[in-house]
Amino acid sequence: MKSQFTKERVGKFFSYYKPHWKIFAVDMGCVVICAAAFLLFPLVSGYITGEVLSGGEASLQGLLAGGLALLALYLVRVASEVTYAYLGHAMGAKMERTMREELFRHYEEQSFAFHAKNSVGKLMTVISNDLTGMTELFHHGPEDLVMALIKFVGAFVILLCVNVPLTLIVFVMLPVLTLITLRMDKAFERINLRSRADLSALNERVEDTLAGIRTVKAFGNEEAEFRRFAEKNDAYTKSMCLFYKLESYFYNTLHSYPQFLTMLAVFFGALFLGNGSLDVPVLVTFLLYVGSMAEPVNYLLNFMRLYEEGKAGFLRFMEMMETQPAVTEDPHPVELPQVEGEIAFHNVTFRYEDSPENVLENLSFRIRPGQCAAFAGASGIGKTTVCALMTRFYDPCEGSVTLDGADLRRISFRSLRDAVGVVQQEVYIFNGTIRENICYGRPDATEEEMVQAAKLADIHSFICSLPQGYDSQVGTKGIKLSGGQRQRLSIARLFLKDPKILILDEATSALDYESEVAVQASIERLMKGRTCIVIAHRLSTIRNADVIYVLKEKKIAEQGSHQELLALGGEYAKLCEFGRL
Repeated sequence: MKSQFTKERVGKFFSYYKPHWKIFAVDMGCVVICAAAFLLFPLVSGYITGEVLSGGEASLQGLLAGGLALLALYLVRVASEVTYAYLGHAMGAKMERTMREELFRHYEEQSFAFHAKNSVGKLMTVISNDLTGMTELFHHGPEDLVMALIKFVGAFVILLCVNVPLTLIVFVMLPVLTLITLRMDKAFERINLRSRADLSALNERVEDTLAGIRTVKAFGNEEAEFRRFAEKNDAYTKSMCLFYKLESYFYNTLHSYPQFLTMLAVFFGALFLGNGSLDVPVLVTFLLYVGSMAEPVNYLLNFMRLYEEGKAGFLRFMEMMETQPAVTEDPHPVELPQVEGEIAFHNVTFRYEDSPENVLENLSFRIRPGQCAAFAGASGIGKTTVCALMTRFYDPCEGSVTLDGADLRRISFRSLRDAVGVVQQEVYIFNGTIRENICYGRPDATEEEMVQAAKLADIHSFICSLPQGYDSQVGTKGIKLSGGQRQRLSIARLFLKDPKILILDEATSALDYESEVAVQASIERLMKGRTCIVIAHRLSTIRNADVIYVLKEKKIAEQGSHQELLALGGEYAKLCEFGRL
């Protein structure tokens, strides 16, 4: 991970202000007005002190004028504070919305390799915790920094006009504090990044355990999972304690700076008052300004806290945004108005990103339109990888995969996704209603089309038996449904989508016999009139295929019909003989 703001990253950071520059301008204007009112307070107070000491009727009029001026400054300050507090928070929330949308879109565009490498817990931490810290920096950061600088620099200039020697004595420690601040920045950055990484690991552990809570309970592993959680929780706590330790040393030291200034002002002011080089009204004004230094110092401390937290979040955000998708759409993609359904592999070689060994080597075959092709072979031989290449979840390292003669890398994502439908062993059912899940691929489908799809998938009767019918909630990941019901619901989804090419990846291997029979009947209806690719460990699901490809040692070892391969007495016959099919 990059640990500094590059030119590109700085530009990216400030680009989020551009759509809201009008709000930002008003926000900063109110900050300047508030800071100016702050600087005028001690001057007016010093004037009032002088009028009171001078006595007389004129002094009473001056006292009233000064009081009205203080009231006006107070009202202006309150009004400006209320305005910039609201505008700043609203602007920050809108900027966070933009960043969150960009990041979510970026997550969607990433390849399967990216999601295999990054857990849901980690991705959720960046899109929630890290961006929330960014919101505070976006609006409070400029406000606090401008407020602190105007008040601090303005007070310093005014004090120089009041008494140069006393001002220089009082601010003699300023350069030292500046140097300490710059040196502490690196330590804060390192600890912040470490704590964010530990928080991601903690969230990953929670997400993994809760997602598999049924398995955890089935094996009675609650205590083991709690120990793993506690380990991650302890690591996060330790990194946060280290951060708080550094924070307490630094911030409390800086926070005591105004009291140190007041001590110097009182001591040396009394000396100057004694030798006649300073009068009482001027000393009162000086002490008021020095005493008010606590406010800009607090603003500066708050800015530094927001900056460190926001910087750590922004670096993690940029790490994600700078990750380029491994699979991208062609700048000028080809649209397929009509798909015939021919799929061909041309000398395809493929290996996964983190593996030096090829999964497939020089693989070539052609599946004709409307043909049913099955892939057989031992577990881990690359059958599912073949399907992943057909859907372009991954791209070949060498060679090409074509659909109706067009390289998949040239075809638009929309055309390819519309043309191909997949039924997997582990189907994903979204939290929502049955209606929403069936219509997931076609939200504009009519009621009649949806019901017809459910009937073809043999799940309509079950849906009608539910109290709320198609509007029944299925729960997270379809937890309220059985395995067979989830599978048939996914098949209904494909009937409604009506793809030209159908890929069945171990579609029934996780089901019991009764459920498998029901689902298989639905699948056979779905397969009619389509190009079908079947992957299965069970002989019953592939024996009727038009052609069976047997994978061995990263290549196709045999191909033919079920009867032809049995007669050949080769690898396929062995798989059948030993019950591997």
